[in-house]
Order: sequence, then C-alpha cells, then structure tokens
Amino acid sequence: MQTPINPRTKVPNHWLALAAMCLAAPACGGGGSSAPQASGQLICTDATVPAGAAQVGALQLVIQDCPKLTDVDFTGKADGRKYYSGLWFTKPRPSSLYEQAGDGVILKKGGVLATVKMNSYPGYYPLLSGSRPFYIEAQASTSSNDPDNFPAVWLMPIEHNLRLEDVYPPDPKGFERWLELDIDEGGFGPGGHNTAISWSGIWPNYQKLQNPNATSKVPLDRTQPNVFGVSYDPATLTVRWWLNGQQVQEAGPPYVPEIARRQNFYLIVSAQSHRNISDYQMKFMGVRAYVGDAAQKSARAASPAGASQAKGAR
Repeated sequence: MQTPINPRTKVPNHWLALAAMCLAAPACGGGGSSAPQASGQLICTDATVPAGAAQVGALQLVIQDCPKLTDVDFTGKADGRKYYSGLWFTKPRPSSLYEQAGDGVILKKGGVLATVKMNSYPGYYPLLSGSRPFYIEAQASTSSNDPDNFPAVWLMPIEHNLRLEDVYPPDPKGFERWLELDIDEGGFGPGGHNTAISWSGIWPNYQKLQNPNATSKVPLDRTQPNVFGVSYDPATLTVRWWLNGQQVQEAGPPYVPEIARRQNFYLIVSAQSHRNISDYQMKFMGVRAYVGDAAQKSARAASPAGASQAKGAR
C-alpha cells in the first residue's frame, strides 16, 4: 500500500513448535526448490523450501498456514489469534466481508487480514526481524481481472504505530522512519506491482522513496492461485520479489533504508478498490515464512549496496 497512515488517528511462543517441526523435516535443511506454479497446489501443505528462502539462507520455517475463518478475530482485541480483521488505524471489518472456502478464506471487497492485533503485538505468529534474512510468500486469487481491483499482499513494521515507535534519536520529535514492503498489488499494470518504500517525516508531511521498476508489463491472470513472495537480506539491504517460484525483480538502497534492520514486520492481506467501481472477491489460500541467522556486523553490513540499486524492470 502506498497511502501514508495518520499516526494521530484514534482507533478503538507458538511459532517455536513450527520451527521445530521444520527442523525435523529433511526439506528444511537443504537446498531450495521452486514454489508451486499458479495451480491447485497449496503452499500451506508444501514441505519444500522456496527458492527465494534458500537464496538468502532463510531455512527456518516460522509460519505455514492454510487460513480458516475460525482463526480470525473480528474484535481487534483478542490475544494470540492468527489473523485480525483490521489494522491499527482502522476499525475491525465486519465478519460479513469474509467467507470460508474449501481452499482458503474469501475476502470480499473491503476485507483485510493482518497477523497482529489492531493496536499492539503479539499475535499467534512471530514478527519477521529486519536484523535477520527472511522470505515470506502468500498464495491468493481474485474473482476477476478488473483493473479497478486492488488486491494487496504487503508487510509493515510493528514499530509504525500510535506510540510512534518508529522515531529514532537523534531525529526530531515525531520524525518517523520505516520500510513498507508491498509484495504485490493489483490494478497498476497488466502484471504485478512490487514496491519497497522508504518513508520518513512528520505527519502529515511524509516523504517517500520508491523503487522505479515496480510494475511489470507481463500480463498476470489473477484469477489463478498465484504465489507472491519477497526475500530480504539485511547484510546488503536487498529485497527480491518472486512470482510462482521465479524471481521477477529486486531493489536495494535508498528504497530499502538502513532503519529496516531495526524493525519487525507482519503480513497484511487486503481486498481494496482503486476507484470503487468494481466488485470482486480475493481468496487468501496460504502463507509461508522462513528466517535465517542474524546478519553479522561487518564491513559488508555496514556499507549497504549501491545507493540506487533497482533491477528487474520487465
């Protein structure tokens, strides 16, 4: 998402078992393999390590889930739920916007799911630390390819909140800095739209730096169960986007800022509309996330990759 959030708006460790389960599986310790292509295969039951995870050395499985409606909190208050029907700057979305499907949860237009509570952490799943390499992917489809549809799979840091925990000394009071990672957004082009956005400033005068190679010209059929992924390497501040097991582009500083190493990210899946002239449904079919070891302090880590790294325009 590329809309600045107003921090003044008033709004109303289970993962270790998953990690242990992964470590016991042979596939979690070896080389990677491609994620399922757009097909009926579900990532939430796939035991192979995605290529994007293997590439950055993120081999520890910390999230793998086939979403269910019974795992969604519609109050914004319950602790330890897998998903919440709102964000910290919104009210909870009503349960009428969600349905259970045989292979996932359907979000009607206006629906949103997040893996943290609306006003605080924790949730059922761990945050993805920016001090460690990680890879996360989500499988989703839409009921139509209307260009007005705005399905989104994205990451935000928990530090960007009402408490302004994304203000870091010696920055001025109220000066926020954070990384937003949009794994995929619909309706910007015939293909995928993948952005790394470095936000900074004091509300409402936020500034952003966004990778210029965001939109693919290769058509994408969103009615198929596509797998959208992103990897992150804290040593070089490089992010790479993946579609159905294939790397499609990458970006680095200044679009991936150094402050990302101090932030912790959670998943958001949302079904929105650009101009509110279409009606559609988004099916969220599964999620997987992997993490690696913390980045070592070294000359490489202290000196991020070139100041305008952005590759993969297509």
